[in-house]
Amino acid sequence: MVYLNRISHVSIINRQAYPLSRQLDADAGEMVLRKIEGMGVQVLTNCSPAQQLTRPANDGSDTKVFTGFTLQDGTTHEADLVIYAIGIKPRDELAQASGIECHPRGGIVVDDNLQTSAPDVYAIGECASWKGNYYGLIAPGSMSSFIHSIENHS
Repeated sequence: MVYLNRISHVSIINRQAYPLSRQLDADAGEMVLRKIEGMGVQVLTNCSPAQQLTRPANDGSDTKVFTGFTLQDGTTHEADLVIYAIGIKPRDELAQASGIECHPRGGIVVDDNLQTSAPDVYAIGECASWKGNYYGLIAPGSMSSFIHSIENHS
């Protein structure tokens, strides 16, 4: 395991104004942001890498070594290591093959009760697309299904 106190500098580049912006509202997102910054991590928000920077390896080979990013605003951010956390992609292949309606960007289309276009078929979690979005957290979907089951069996 790598510990932050063994690494001299850690940065997070985030396209949104705060981490977990698809899962949290602005206030909660700011709390997470401050907690991360409190750990000594630099968080660059509202920006995206435009290009990876490399240099030739010092071993005479054609290998290139990662050295950082150019951000969309033209600034350069030096780095020795990059870890991408790209997000999720809903797995909806089975639903598509079954003729269940899926969103063009991915995900099984569900209504407010998590029901799909097929009778008695529900979708929950990362595979579900509600109002054109998919969320990557199972807990809210689990709670929704629990509430739905209580409402329909009372």
